[in-house]
Amino acid sequence: MTSLSNLIARSALALAVSAVVALPGAGQAQGLAGPYLAAQQAESRGDVVAAARFYTKALARDGDNATLLERAMMNQIAAGNVTDGIALARRLEDLNPGHHLGVLALAAGGLSTGDANAVSELLNAEGPFVGQVIDAWATYGAGDQEGALAILTELEAADDNGQPGQIVAAYHYGLISAASGDDEGAVEAMARVAEMANGGTLRLARLRAGSLARLGRRDEAVSVINERLSGTFGNAALSQLAAEIEAGGTPAVEVDEPTEGAAEVLYGVSGLLARGRNRVIALAYSRLATHLDPALTEAQLLIAQILDQDRQYEAAISAYDAIPDSAPEALSAQVGMAEAMQAAGRPDEAIDELTTTVAKFPKQIEAHTALGDMLRRESRFEEASTAYDGAVALLPEIEEHHWVLFYQRGIANERSKQWDKAEADFKQALKLKEDQPDVLNYLGYSWVEQGSNLAEAEQMIERAVEQRPEDGYIVDSLGWVLYRLGDFDRAVEHLETAVELRPVDPVINDHFGDALWMVGRKIEARFQWKRALSFEPEEKDADRIRRKLEDGLDTVLAEEEAEGLPGIIGRNNTQDGGTDAKNDGG
Repeated sequence: MTSLSNLIARSALALAVSAVVALPGAGQAQGLAGPYLAAQQAESRGDVVAAARFYTKALARDGDNATLLERAMMNQIAAGNVTDGIALARRLEDLNPGHHLGVLALAAGGLSTGDANAVSELLNAEGPFVGQVIDAWATYGAGDQEGALAILTELEAADDNGQPGQIVAAYHYGLISAASGDDEGAVEAMARVAEMANGGTLRLARLRAGSLARLGRRDEAVSVINERLSGTFGNAALSQLAAEIEAGGTPAVEVDEPTEGAAEVLYGVSGLLARGRNRVIALAYSRLATHLDPALTEAQLLIAQILDQDRQYEAAISAYDAIPDSAPEALSAQVGMAEAMQAAGRPDEAIDELTTTVAKFPKQIEAHTALGDMLRRESRFEEASTAYDGAVALLPEIEEHHWVLFYQRGIANERSKQWDKAEADFKQALKLKEDQPDVLNYLGYSWVEQGSNLAEAEQMIERAVEQRPEDGYIVDSLGWVLYRLGDFDRAVEHLETAVELRPVDPVINDHFGDALWMVGRKIEARFQWKRALSFEPEEKDADRIRRKLEDGLDTVLAEEEAEGLPGIIGRNNTQDGGTDAKNDGG
């Protein structure tokens, strides 16, 4: 039998091969090259709508070309034209039987019309792993529960412990058990999934808790939910389910039809594929899932996320918008839609959308943090700080994983010139997550810029560098604190490394130039400052660089110290080169 891991590898290989073999011959090329090349270009940029259109145009000129049929079918389904894709799958099956996506598309078509027996016949034991799981649901739909569970038992035993195939098989064993009224069997299977998958997904927790509640094991059901929520900023759907169970409610079985079960497996595998480079196949799987079960909003959310990852922002916005406000995924959809709007160059609309989201979900930490993050990205730091305040106020108790919230608020406070608040937030973050490198670096660097706590700052940044020696920003921070302490030789060493790690960062190049100047390498210093200017630094930094190029660093430092700005503590390692920058050979 074919494992799920092998299926993913085979899918990628099959599609890669299909792009370069069975291309049209010279006699068919006239009128075909244009749409074919346009289709390939559209596919390469993730525009499945355009790819589907152009492959279909190419197919009209060479209707028996298996490669064009495959690509047209895949992109039609990925674009949401599932009925058209199924029609192409029928043609492909006649021409080249057994194509994995074509078979699944035909199975989806058969299930949607209620022909479970035909689906089982199509998805024989030699078919792809996903097809065999769908076959289990078709077998269940034909009234053979024992046969369905036997298929899944065999699949689970065929894979190694904890492998994706075994997890998927056990998960669907639990779903079919629950659908048939055997919640005891469902709980056992889902407990195996949770153990193999390190707790599993939010959806697994929801389904597992539902089975426990139907068995009357309400405390266990709520415990499953609370355990899954620990380490997160909350989940509205799970919180509502816990409240329903605690109030004595009995959740209904969520997956009990063959179409819903098949949709579930297609959605689950789509999530695995979407983590790699096979996002078009992942998108096609999710589209088949929503074709079978339009109420599976998790799959609709995944469709939007894949489109978003492929920078198809307007299509992603439409996909997010298709998720109803009543769906458990509504909050995630609204946050995703706002982020796609921002990526599409519509930041004001995005912020308005998230402001509305906070009003709709005032008790959800994720809504407040999403607004804070977006305001911070748009440099609206004071407003971001207020949004993070709303999130912190909702914390029932402060736990380790909340360090990131205090870190983010600390950045917003520091950038909005509220240093006392920022410093308190950074210290709180370190109290929750000792030696967290981002926080160590940010707090240490801030102290360096202020000229305070330099020895402690050096120690903090050194600990950060030990953890992330390849992070150019953190290495830069260490070089800069050494520079401020007057240890210019070591500063040059670390700042040179930082520039190698982040060659086009204006601040790092500027810092390297300052250190080079202080060890007498003034021609090189000027070169680095000019490089820094070419990378478009912030205007205040650009103005300082121009002054250094005109008058020299020593003059600029003297002026800054006269103004009371933090200077260099100790300059014992300075090699005297004079302060007349115009006579240094540069």
